[in-house]
Amino acid sequence: MKLWKNGTFYQMTAEGAQVSAVITENGHIHAVGDVADLQKQYADRLEETIDLDGKIVFPGFVDAHIHLLWYGQALERLNLNQTKTKKEALTLIAERTKQLARDAWLFVEGYDENKWSDEQTFISLVDLDNISKTNPILVRRIDYHSVSINSALQIQIEDFSESAFDGGGEIVRDKAGDFTGVLKDNATTLAIEAFPAAKPSELMEWLKIAITDLWAKGITGAHSEDLHYFTGFESTLAAFRNTVGAKELPFRAHLLIHHAELAAFSASKEKFMSGDAFLELGAMKIFYDGTVGSRTALMSAGYADNPAEKGLQIHSDETFEELVKSARKAGLPVAIHILGDQAFANVIRTLRANPPKEGQYDRLIHTPWLTEKLIAEAAGLPVLFDIQPQFMASDLPWAIEVLGDKHPPLAFAWKSLLQAGFPIAGGSDAPIEVPNPFWGIHAAVTRTANADLDGVKYWPEQALTLFEAIELYTKGAAFASYKTTTRGQIAPGYVADFTILAEDPFQIKQAELHDINVMMTVVNEQIVYQKK
Repeated sequence: MKLWKNGTFYQMTAEGAQVSAVITENGHIHAVGDVADLQKQYADRLEETIDLDGKIVFPGFVDAHIHLLWYGQALERLNLNQTKTKKEALTLIAERTKQLARDAWLFVEGYDENKWSDEQTFISLVDLDNISKTNPILVRRIDYHSVSINSALQIQIEDFSESAFDGGGEIVRDKAGDFTGVLKDNATTLAIEAFPAAKPSELMEWLKIAITDLWAKGITGAHSEDLHYFTGFESTLAAFRNTVGAKELPFRAHLLIHHAELAAFSASKEKFMSGDAFLELGAMKIFYDGTVGSRTALMSAGYADNPAEKGLQIHSDETFEELVKSARKAGLPVAIHILGDQAFANVIRTLRANPPKEGQYDRLIHTPWLTEKLIAEAAGLPVLFDIQPQFMASDLPWAIEVLGDKHPPLAFAWKSLLQAGFPIAGGSDAPIEVPNPFWGIHAAVTRTANADLDGVKYWPEQALTLFEAIELYTKGAAFASYKTTTRGQIAPGYVADFTILAEDPFQIKQAELHDINVMMTVVNEQIVYQKK
């Protein structure tokens, strides 16, 4: 047994509930209470004592929406997410290209033109051809719904046409019909799949890079969707199983299954929630529309500069319903990427006609643009909302300008969802956002944007309390993985996963939530990270 003492343990069983010491054994919490009482009761069984020196302890934070392999890649690759001008971004690409052989391939991550002060336009074919006409270059936009390529990569694509990809997507051309260099949504696969396939060793290395970084951010587990984009369901799942576990990397991974891998899932004889304490399989993932940044979110009122352009519906109504039915036949709930209000309306209609098994619930992912009517239409459905508070901080105010004054009246309506009785889990969608849970908590509580963290509060009536915001990453994430009796709280019988902090979130100013320091991360009773 281990005694963890001299800390403030916020149990998250109820607001304000706390103890000063915890006993753990075999990866679980055995007892909680006062240190003197626990020492007296378990004196003859204690093998180790950890003095936390007054630190603040929460149940292990879980990022309920992430892409672990993509995040590992993004940490390893050139990443443009912090660039402030387009000139700076293109200079970094050029510098990296000069380090390569004349015909070596280059994959760059994370640009966001909305952050640039000089020219807020997508990276183009001309931009990249000016850097190199011999190195195939791909630059992925931060939302993962658009990529830009150069001519050297275009000629490597065997069939560069609209018939070469399934579902909704776009090869963006100018008024003269010439390719601009930009591919959107499903058309991005033309370029991405032209790159050499990853090796199992690379997958494992990316997982190690991602998980090690997440530990330093206080994250003990994540819900991730990775089983389609690399080497397929079976081999990618094998990479996870060879990497994650009590004896390997202690981390709780809950994996969604891309709809394109449903046949492979069924052939594998895996089942919904099959796995172990560190790896399990969840719902079937479906993308319904795109993003506001890429102008592909399906919006009822369209976009400010072109109201007639409503966005992109990736699957027809008929195809989408067949995908939902195929998930039901396989015994799976569905997890659906939804950005636009029209997308939400369409999805709710289909889910009401095709409910999951008793005890299962579908995940509605993102859902930033809603109305009171749409929330009411979802009432009674077995759904949970999978939200990313940092998107509000990153997308506002520019998204309002892109959508125009006819945008849906409720933006990032988390309080309304809670008041309507829906369960909510919080995540980052890393690598699209930095997976720092306190940045998400800060956004959920303050309702301010990254452009001015102390400035305008957007839809302040939708702000969560601090306790509600922390619940997103504890009890909310536990609900999303069907673990309400074993995860997300500090109580006997729950897993011994802890996020340990220098500052007490309940004792500091809201503005300071953004800068909280993680001092230690514990998974399965093991200290996996300790700040030096």
